[in-house]
Amino acid sequence: MVATKHVEAAEKFDLVCLLCGSVFPPALVYRCPSCSGALEPRYTLDRLTRYEHADPEQVYFDLLPLAARDFLDSGVTRRTPCRPAPRLGAAIGVPDLWVKDESQQPTRTTKDRLAALVPAVLRQFGVKEFVASSTGNSSTALARAVQMDPAMRGNFFCGEDFVRNHAVAQDERTSLTVVAGSYVAASAEAGRFAAARGLHLDAGFFNWARREGLKLAYLEALDAMDRTPDVVVQAVSSGMGMLAAHKGMREYLALGELDRVPRFLMVQEQSCAPAADAWAEGRTELTADDVIDQPSGLATAILLGDGSPYYPYLHAIATQTGGAIVRASREELVEARRMLAELEEIDVCYASAATVAAVRDEAAAGRIRPDQTVLLNLTGRSRLVEPS
Repeated sequence: MVATKHVEAAEKFDLVCLLCGSVFPPALVYRCPSCSGALEPRYTLDRLTRYEHADPEQVYFDLLPLAARDFLDSGVTRRTPCRPAPRLGAAIGVPDLWVKDESQQPTRTTKDRLAALVPAVLRQFGVKEFVASSTGNSSTALARAVQMDPAMRGNFFCGEDFVRNHAVAQDERTSLTVVAGSYVAASAEAGRFAAARGLHLDAGFFNWARREGLKLAYLEALDAMDRTPDVVVQAVSSGMGMLAAHKGMREYLALGELDRVPRFLMVQEQSCAPAADAWAEGRTELTADDVIDQPSGLATAILLGDGSPYYPYLHAIATQTGGAIVRASREELVEARRMLAELEEIDVCYASAATVAAVRDEAAAGRIRPDQTVLLNLTGRSRLVEPS
């Protein structure tokens, strides 16, 4: 069965390296064998058919790396609203402001999007058990998805500082192992665990199935808007969601669904902003001096101390689109979150609120004009009571 599905998948997409352009047939490979670059699925399409269905993955099935619809479970994600935010826009100097509210996903974050695709792609290649690590949202979403499939098992790892961010059932289907140290330490332990047991290791940022799921938030947003945004904004740690968004925009451009690719604005919290710092200094790579051993801040979803493997991809997107990678202070995050709640009645986490802070700063500096259309991806809300 697996071999047959592999052949069918090969008829739908190839894997292409973002760095060297090498092309490979579909397989559970996440780094280019030639240069270790990130891979992404490429489809041959001259038109896009949107299918009527409650599940977003079924709607945009033509742009997903799956040979058959029945690899997908139903109800892992839901469509979320994308709407104008005129009161907030007026307050921050961007009258034509739109917000995509991913906090309405089942586990309250956009990570449900990736959770719909990762198990589906694993099923396609006959994998029934995997190992993953995260700071909370990804593992929570994946664990919920695993529980929907009696044949699937997930083993999750996290650093001790992120335990409260997780909601993972401890049973025969899903487990959470807490590791002394940071996210980096948890990822290393997850790798050792997978290697010792011969289990499939999720590749995080480099897992193209994750990114293919995340891009659907942007395809939904673009379909809801009656214009092409000039600027799209999202908070980033590794920047997996921005890489996903950029791919979705490029696909829509090729299909004639967009007339241009928007400018990409990425934001980090000031207390943990290695990518923003490097961008401000004009650097194309991060070094060991940029590593933050114990990241801290309000925006727990984006506190990644070592972004060196991912920064070149973010730098490329910002450069290609005329965008930027910026930072927002703790005080700005608190104010932005308050403004979203009071002006638009949207309750999101500090990472989501960082988008508002970034746009406010860019508009004040004249780098976003009042006549431009801006799309914020509010990636989720906290499952915790956060400090103010």
